[in-house]
Amino acid sequence: MSLRAARAARGWSQADAAGELAALGRATGTPVAAAASLKTLLSRWENGHALPEPHYRTLLAELYDRTPDDLGIAVAPAADATTTASDRLRSAIAAAAAVDHTGLELWWEQLAIAGRLDDELGAAGAGELVRALVEQLEETLIHTLTPDRRAQVAAVLAGAATLAGAQELDRARPDEAWRRYHRARTAAREAGVPEADAVAGQAAVLVDVGEPATAVELLDLAGPATCDPAQVRLDAARAVASAAAGDAPAAHEAITAAARRLQHTRVDIVALPGGPVLELADLHRWHGRALVALGDAEAVGPLERALASTPRSARHRAAVHADLALALAAHRPHDAAEHARRARELALRIGSEQVGARLAALRTRS
Repeated sequence: MSLRAARAARGWSQADAAGELAALGRATGTPVAAAASLKTLLSRWENGHALPEPHYRTLLAELYDRTPDDLGIAVAPAADATTTASDRLRSAIAAAAAVDHTGLELWWEQLAIAGRLDDELGAAGAGELVRALVEQLEETLIHTLTPDRRAQVAAVLAGAATLAGAQELDRARPDEAWRRYHRARTAAREAGVPEADAVAGQAAVLVDVGEPATAVELLDLAGPATCDPAQVRLDAARAVASAAAGDAPAAHEAITAAARRLQHTRVDIVALPGGPVLELADLHRWHGRALVALGDAEAVGPLERALASTPRSARHRAAVHADLALALAAHRPHDAAEHARRARELALRIGSEQVGARLAALRTRS
């Protein structure tokens, strides 16, 4: 009995089967893709374009109460290694060729879901989902032949890899974050979408490892962006990097340029093509971060305005609380301690070691 026949015997559509498989994954504690992505995977498995991974083979066997052999998804011993490798390559190329407009839309939907989950739970809740999505997109892009389709897949990959970079930075893995952002940049170039988020991410990595001057150099080499939202992101990254390098005039000039450009858009939220959204309130967060790096007491104002706007991302809220703890430590220690407590709570929730590292400066001062 084939996978398709087993599903038909239950009277399920592919969407029904995807939902049942997702529920079984949750019940057994087995990590699976979102239901929308599972529907695409089921189609590929049923059409023979790909063989399910081992954990999916186990789940499918349990779902349909059949053995993998019964369902035609058992791994047969290969005659020799060359044949196996050839079969794998042919299967991967066929699977990539089978990706259509619907499949791309589902990937965009999965990226949006991953982004919302990351906003709430960070790497702790969305890390595995983002990692799996990046790997799937990488595999598809490697085996996609036509330039137009490659560009479409690369656009989703640019956004997913950028999100993965932010999560790796949360985990205090700057080397892995750098690689993710680098992949996001190359994917963005192939897709023809702005790479500003990924460039800014790499600049943040360099600042994080104590190389702010190199971060400024990186931003210089990146050159101007092709659209206002992307340029705002680069200006803000330059402000933070310049401040960390001790260049106050350059930091103030960059944040002023970002504010002017962002005000010019006259919208509350700007979507960066191929990446996450840019909130106007982010400007206060970047401004405050730069002033904290400069040791400027005026940092409290923009940081409090950022917090009052309730940033959608728990990562951003944790960062603002941490920066406020640093900015208030000298003159309002009680308030600083409260912000530090909130920052640590959020950091624990999203799995961020980076926030804890920033707050370590408070213990050094005391």
